[in-house]
Amino acid sequence: MVSATQSNPRNNDSSRNSEAREQLTWPQDLSHSPALRIGEVRSALSAEFPLLTVSKIRHYESIGLVEPQRTPSNQRLFSAADVERLRFVLVEQRDRFLPLSQIGELLRQLDAGESPRDSHPGRMRVIEEVQRPQPGTRLKLVEVSDLTGVPVADIEAMISVGILSSDSRGRLTSQSVEIVRYAWMLESAGFDLRQIRTVKNSAHSHAALITASVAPERAKATPAAGERALAKASEDSAAFSHLYRALLAENVEVNLR
Repeated sequence: MVSATQSNPRNNDSSRNSEAREQLTWPQDLSHSPALRIGEVRSALSAEFPLLTVSKIRHYESIGLVEPQRTPSNQRLFSAADVERLRFVLVEQRDRFLPLSQIGELLRQLDAGESPRDSHPGRMRVIEEVQRPQPGTRLKLVEVSDLTGVPVADIEAMISVGILSSDSRGRLTSQSVEIVRYAWMLESAGFDLRQIRTVKNSAHSHAALITASVAPERAKATPAAGERALAKASEDSAAFSHLYRALLAENVEVNLR
């Protein structure tokens, strides 16, 4: 008598795929049994990553960093191993500023068993360390998305409301990585993008003041004068930034008392 499993090749394929997934994906020493809904995954990671959102988890799934299983009703179910993979991705982004493409490569190496069990994946075969973009660098939207983990659609929304400005070729400045990262954090915390844009408006007016203050030095049109102008503008920008932070903290404290 043929068993139900033997009589259905599709069941056999599904079983083999499940077994392969458990054998090949990292971490192998944690359960790969799907048991957690996406909201439960977010809750499990929220203490360490309070700004993690469901949409960000979906984004990581869409680019293959984590592969939850699906119920017949198409609901995502994550395992303990999936949660650990997500934690790994989030830590690498937060602590080492690695783009998602390189984090994906690290995960592929882990899946292939190329890292000793007791070593940090960052010590595996050399992967080029990511530096913050140099001033003057122009970045494509997909590059900013890769560096921040923020979906391209959300970056486009920031452009549409005026938080970011792209050039004629659709590229963003080197500062866009930090702008996107913090704007995403604020949006995830419940602020509307138009509210966040008011910070951009304030920064624009202060930048005009700083630029005007170094105009006489820049007018000398010599390399030395240009360096002095840049140095002064950098110092003034830092002073404005610290002043703003102090004023903001003071106002919040007063309003909450």
